[in-house]
Amino acid sequence: MAPRIHRLVRFFALVVLVASVTYMAQRSNARTDLTSAGLSEVTPETRQLLRSIGTLAEVEGPEGETEAREIPPVVVTAYVSKEVPRPYVPTRSRLLNLLREMEASGGPGLTVQIHEPDAFSLEAQEAMDTYGIVPRPLVSTEGDKVDTLPVFMGVAFTSGPREEVVPFFDRGLSVEYEIVRALEVVIQPKKKVVGVLRDDTKIMGDFDLQSRRRIPRWRVVGELEKQYEVRSLNPGTPIADDVDLLFVPQVSSLTQEALDSVQAYLLAGRPALIVADPLPFFNPKLAPSQPMLPPPSQGGMMGGQQQASPKGDYRSLLATIGVDWADDHVAFDLENPEQQLSDAPRSIIVLGERGGKDTFAGRDETIDGLAQIIALFGGDLRPLSGGTTEVERLLVTGSKGGWDPFGAFVDDSNFLFGLQFRGVPPTPTRMAAEDALENIALGVRVRGQALGGGEVNAIVLADLDMFADSFFQFHERGGDLDGDGLIDMRFDNVTFLLNCIDSLLGDDRFIDLRKRQPEFRRLSKVDEMTQKANDERQAQLEQATEAANEELEEAQAALDRAVEAIRAKTDIDETTKQIMIRSAEEAENRRLQAQTEQIEREKAQQIDRIKAEHARAVDEVRDRIRVAAILWPPLPALLLGMLIFLRKRRRESSTIPESRKRKDS
Repeated sequence: MAPRIHRLVRFFALVVLVASVTYMAQRSNARTDLTSAGLSEVTPETRQLLRSIGTLAEVEGPEGETEAREIPPVVVTAYVSKEVPRPYVPTRSRLLNLLREMEASGGPGLTVQIHEPDAFSLEAQEAMDTYGIVPRPLVSTEGDKVDTLPVFMGVAFTSGPREEVVPFFDRGLSVEYEIVRALEVVIQPKKKVVGVLRDDTKIMGDFDLQSRRRIPRWRVVGELEKQYEVRSLNPGTPIADDVDLLFVPQVSSLTQEALDSVQAYLLAGRPALIVADPLPFFNPKLAPSQPMLPPPSQGGMMGGQQQASPKGDYRSLLATIGVDWADDHVAFDLENPEQQLSDAPRSIIVLGERGGKDTFAGRDETIDGLAQIIALFGGDLRPLSGGTTEVERLLVTGSKGGWDPFGAFVDDSNFLFGLQFRGVPPTPTRMAAEDALENIALGVRVRGQALGGGEVNAIVLADLDMFADSFFQFHERGGDLDGDGLIDMRFDNVTFLLNCIDSLLGDDRFIDLRKRQPEFRRLSKVDEMTQKANDERQAQLEQATEAANEELEEAQAALDRAVEAIRAKTDIDETTKQIMIRSAEEAENRRLQAQTEQIEREKAQQIDRIKAEHARAVDEVRDRIRVAAILWPPLPALLLGMLIFLRKRRRESSTIPESRKRKDS
């Protein structure tokens, strides 16, 4: 055989070998996830679930027992666009990887169909008409142009008459968790029931008779409906036996009759999630110190208004299960680990890492593995002195926590508009250390024998605002605030709520899956280097506030002295004395008002100066890090290049004959 033909045969043999190896690798479905988070690797529990579909498998029954049950077949229909904006590329990749894994290793009853529809194709029309999966317009900033792409990224799960649809996989959603949850829900015979007690929070939605408009329900209800049957419960009536978990949105908004029903439920050992919020930011009129809102009137303004029912003894209910709630304490924390919220009021508390230590790690399953949780104007929960239950603290402030009284946040002097929120008081009222406490607890878990008898299984949280709709939107975006695909902040409020309900129900199938998200990495070195600047800023702010208060107190004391001097005079009659006091008060009040305005202006200027100095100090730290990031990376390559150059020159020099080398004259 001629050499040229021999080389040609070898070339074609090599092509066939490469194609065969590639085909066998694809058919074997062998994948390895080399990332630190391992998000593209399916967990063993998920793989076992996929293989069990369409077979006879051992499953956990409603009472926790194991039983053999035929897992019904499931059809998975996915609609995933070919082109997505850059921030959504990792989500699309994880979704397709998991769908292909399901297609390759699923049980005999699992059918996976993957469609990549164009905007106006028949497949797109089918997705919208059959499953309600609609394209979401997303902004794409590829190159120098800004464009809007209609993107499909939804999956429908069908098993007989049952159907579950994930209409869109946002960046903040765990792909594996959403798919596994939908699979588990579509194959289970019956959803567990979460009963939400109706109260003035209107968390389940309502209809306003006066304005003739519908009040939308909170997004937390829709999130719960993905996994449970959510039922609205009438307060005051006995809670039905088929309710698996009771959710009380605001315990202080219940009548005594409703509280008695809740207490009977709790003492029967049934699980409950109770919220006791001292200052609901979305509506301060729902605070414990405020009267119950009157029921809506159907006759409008001319039809009069019905009398509101009195509030029940909610503190006694909590005391029964071993929790002491100071209902006028609004918690704060002077230490804020989230630099992007460094200017936020102290009553907005970021719970999580403190001083480089993860305060959630290794603790209760509801918080273990979470990044951060944010609370807005939460409360102060403490174990009841002499209580018999075990009270475990879940959410706690740092060592610089404390509380302010509710009255310092609101103004009820306006008769026309009623109670109004006026802001955070200028100085902290009381630190936790003054009450011999290490920190303030905003969430506790209660187990054990109650004072009234019966085993208690409850979680009590001192903030309802942490489950507001804005946190669900933040959760869906994955903490990406600027749309660059990177995590700027992460708040796991939604995950925490779902973990609480699952844990109370003894259902741990999804708790670990919810934590499988891109890891939120804090710039620990930057935080450490800017901590001194943060401490100095806080100390200066406190000094400025104290100085302003001292000047105001001195001005007020001058007014009091002038009034007392007039009262002490005995050579004038009482009428003249009152006229002189009134005149002195008016003059001193004008002077005091002018002084107050001047002091407040000087205080504001000093605070602005402190903030500017703090910003410069933080920028200096970041600039040093940026310069180091520019200068340090090329150094290893430059040193290696210099080493290779010197080594090459030395080798070249060693090969030159001695006779050709330049000799010294």
